[in-house]
Amino acid sequence: MDVASGKAKRKRSSAEAPAPVGVEDVSDTEVEEFYAILRRMRDASRRLASGGVAAARARAPAPAPRAPAWCPSFSWEDFAPTPPPAPQQQLPADERVAENATPPRRPVPRGLDLNAEPEPEVTPS
Repeated sequence: MDVASGKAKRKRSSAEAPAPVGVEDVSDTEVEEFYAILRRMRDASRRLASGGVAAARARAPAPAPRAPAWCPSFSWEDFAPTPPPAPQQQLPADERVAENATPPRRPVPRGLDLNAEPEPEVTPS
């Protein structure tokens, strides 16, 4: 507040106060909605006081029991380890070349073993 300029805040007099706002007219639908809210609150409080939904379900007849959706049946064989695959009979490399007339492709190793000895390269003759 700047006292020297004379612009200090002053209290308003009652003549300058805004006029009180009148009560708005309320429609019948708003009144009905208000009473509907009160009824719902009263019903909810009565349900809580009487034990809630669990008590209401206990008083209601129980529905017929249903069969389970999935009924698994297991045996010990289901958990047994799978047997290893039988080794395939491979023909010697010389027979395969003569049979197909082209040298066979070597299977691509699935991993790189840096400790393995390199295989000698075979030159086609």
